[in-house]
Amino acid sequence: MNLFRKIKQLFSWQQPPTRSAGMAMQAANPKMAQKILGMLEKTQEEELTCDEVFALLDQFAEMTARGENVSELMPLVELHLEICGDCREEYESLMNVIQHPA
Repeated sequence: MNLFRKIKQLFSWQQPPTRSAGMAMQAANPKMAQKILGMLEKTQEEELTCDEVFALLDQFAEMTARGENVSELMPLVELHLEICGDCREEYESLMNVIQHPA
Protein backbone atom coordinates (compact mmCIF):
# COMPACT_ATOMS: atom_id res chain seq x y z
CA MET A 1 0.00 0.00 0.00
CA ASN A 2 1.47 3.35 -0.95
CA LEU A 3 1.98 6.11 1.61
CA PHE A 4 -0.74 8.34 0.18
CA ARG A 5 -3.42 5.65 0.52
CA LYS A 6 -2.23 4.70 4.02
CA ILE A 7 -2.46 8.30 5.24
CA LYS A 8 -5.85 8.71 3.60
CA GLN A 9 -7.00 5.56 5.38
CA LEU A 10 -5.74 6.86 8.73
CA PHE A 11 -7.60 10.14 8.35
CA SER A 12 -10.84 8.42 7.38
CA TRP A 13 -10.89 6.41 10.62
CA GLN A 14 -12.95 8.25 13.21
CA GLN A 15 -13.67 7.61 16.84
CA PRO A 16 -17.00 8.60 18.31
CA PRO A 17 -16.71 12.05 19.92
CA THR A 18 -16.88 12.10 23.70
CA ARG A 19 -17.54 15.83 24.15
CA SER A 20 -18.22 18.99 22.15
CA ALA A 21 -14.52 19.77 21.57
CA GLY A 22 -14.10 16.32 20.11
CA MET A 23 -17.06 16.91 17.82
CA ALA A 24 -15.59 20.18 16.56
CA MET A 25 -12.24 18.54 15.95
CA GLN A 26 -13.90 15.63 14.17
CA ALA A 27 -15.74 18.05 11.86
CA ALA A 28 -12.47 19.84 11.02
CA ASN A 29 -10.56 16.63 10.32
CA PRO A 30 -11.87 15.99 6.78
CA LYS A 31 -10.88 19.50 5.64
CA MET A 32 -7.51 19.29 7.34
CA ALA A 33 -6.93 15.80 5.98
CA GLN A 34 -7.71 16.92 2.43
CA LYS A 35 -5.26 19.82 2.74
CA ILE A 36 -2.51 17.59 4.13
CA LEU A 37 -3.13 14.92 1.51
CA GLY A 38 -3.00 17.52 -1.24
CA MET A 39 0.31 18.82 0.05
CA LEU A 40 1.74 15.31 0.38
CA GLU A 41 0.63 14.45 -3.12
CA LYS A 42 2.65 17.38 -4.50
CA THR A 43 5.89 16.60 -2.65
CA GLN A 44 8.95 15.86 -4.77
CA GLU A 45 12.38 14.35 -4.24
CA GLU A 46 13.93 17.78 -4.72
CA GLU A 47 12.26 20.83 -3.18
CA LEU A 48 13.23 24.36 -2.25
CA THR A 49 13.04 25.85 1.23
CA CYS A 50 11.13 29.05 1.96
CA ASP A 51 14.43 30.96 2.16
CA GLU A 52 15.51 29.65 -1.24
CA VAL A 53 12.16 30.57 -2.79
CA PHE A 54 12.21 34.02 -1.19
CA ALA A 55 15.62 34.67 -2.78
CA LEU A 56 14.16 33.81 -6.22
CA LEU A 57 10.72 35.33 -5.79
CA ASP A 58 11.42 38.67 -7.47
CA GLN A 59 12.83 36.93 -10.55
CA PHE A 60 9.91 34.51 -10.64
CA ALA A 61 7.35 37.34 -10.37
CA GLU A 62 9.04 39.42 -13.08
CA MET A 63 9.20 36.41 -15.40
CA THR A 64 5.53 35.71 -14.75
CA ALA A 65 4.62 39.34 -15.47
CA ARG A 66 6.53 39.17 -18.79
CA GLY A 67 4.54 36.06 -19.74
CA GLU A 68 7.50 33.70 -19.62
CA ASN A 69 6.89 30.00 -19.02
CA VAL A 70 7.81 29.82 -15.33
CA SER A 71 6.57 26.22 -15.14
CA GLU A 72 9.41 25.25 -17.42
CA LEU A 73 12.00 27.76 -16.23
CA MET A 74 11.49 27.58 -12.45
CA PRO A 75 9.39 24.49 -11.69
CA LEU A 76 10.63 24.09 -8.12
CA VAL A 77 9.62 27.65 -7.22
CA GLU A 78 6.20 27.11 -8.77
CA LEU A 79 5.75 23.83 -6.88
CA HIS A 80 6.73 25.47 -3.60
CA LEU A 81 4.21 28.27 -4.14
CA GLU A 82 1.47 25.68 -4.70
CA ILE A 83 2.03 24.11 -1.28
CA CYS A 84 3.29 26.99 0.88
CA GLY A 85 0.69 29.57 1.81
CA ASP A 86 3.18 32.01 3.34
CA CYS A 87 5.39 32.13 0.25
CA ARG A 88 2.35 32.26 -2.03
CA GLU A 89 1.08 35.28 -0.07
CA GLU A 90 4.44 37.03 -0.56
CA TYR A 91 4.34 36.20 -4.26
CA GLU A 92 0.79 37.52 -4.66
CA SER A 93 1.76 40.76 -2.90
CA LEU A 94 4.78 41.15 -5.16
CA MET A 95 2.67 40.47 -8.27
CA ASN A 96 0.17 43.09 -7.12
CA VAL A 97 2.96 45.68 -6.86
CA ILE A 98 4.34 44.73 -10.29
CA GLN A 99 0.94 44.80 -11.98
CA HIS A 100 -0.35 47.93 -10.23
CA PRO A 101 2.57 50.31 -9.67
CA ALA A 102 1.81 53.40 -7.58
